[in-house]
Amino acid sequence: MNINENSQELVNMITEASTIFLMAHKDLDLDAINSCIGIDYFLKKYKKKAYIIIDDKRKEPGVKKVLQNLDKKIKLIKSSKVINKKDSKSILIILDTNKAKLTQNSDIIKQFDKIINIDHHDKSIESIQSSLSIIDSSASSTCEMIIELIENNNIELNSYISTLLLGGIILDTNYFKSHSTAKTFYYSYRLMDNGAKMCDINEWLKQDIKDYKRRQKIISTVKVINDIAIAKGTQRSEYQKEEIAKTADSLLTFNKIKASFVIAKIDKNVVGISGRSNGSINVGKVLEQFNGGGSETEAAARIEDDNINNVIEELSKLIRNL
Repeated sequence: MNINENSQELVNMITEASTIFLMAHKDLDLDAINSCIGIDYFLKKYKKKAYIIIDDKRKEPGVKKVLQNLDKKIKLIKSSKVINKKDSKSILIILDTNKAKLTQNSDIIKQFDKIINIDHHDKSIESIQSSLSIIDSSASSTCEMIIELIENNNIELNSYISTLLLGGIILDTNYFKSHSTAKTFYYSYRLMDNGAKMCDINEWLKQDIKDYKRRQKIISTVKVINDIAIAKGTQRSEYQKEEIAKTADSLLTFNKIKASFVIAKIDKNVVGISGRSNGSINVGKVLEQFNGGGSETEAAARIEDDNINNVIEELSKLIRNL
């Protein structure tokens, strides 16, 4: 569903609201945090007070860099403080996920009568029941949806917001290598034309040498089943979500690989899976079996209180039956 088909209803809800709260998924990435900042910028046209909810304790390097240079007018809040700021006319906007369990804090959702959901991942039976649901799985990223909304409401963009939105697009398309359409390139051009700085985006996405070496060790474990690559981290190590996503991206560049899955610990008792596909295999549907999800070409899952080997065994059985 194109965001502009619902633009007027979105604006009406925003106009009637008092305070607006913005929340994305756990383990923020550049598309999640930058789309929140993009919507915050959109809300300023309507003179609305907004807060971005962040509970993540650990943050990916790119997200850390964005937050370190955050515009001082943008307000961050922990979910525990929301109750002190909201009233009966407050609304919650959830971005870059449509599953409650993947949000920063799913309990917060129950506190709001009106919810708007803006996302580019496929819907499922677990999708959030919202007052307004704008799900466009044809979009490369949530940031692409936000720039489309801003452009079509004739809001002038500055260099700062343009850079953030382009950063989200580049992350989710892996520098336009996947899930990029004519619309993706058009809005990327518009962002560049409005002063987006590739040097800043490249800095956010720079790799740490030690992390790169760790990813090479993961790749060395790869096994291929039905043209699908599966690799794993060590049992003793914890990895950033971004690390396993980049490893899955790398595996997809090899000949005859249609999809890739990387399994590794992302917290003390949490195993993460990152999936990537060339479009011939729907990795989002595969990872729904692990209470995760995403789109045809990229997806993720979090499995609590399990170990890597069990997850690999279960995933391998699913792949053999595809």
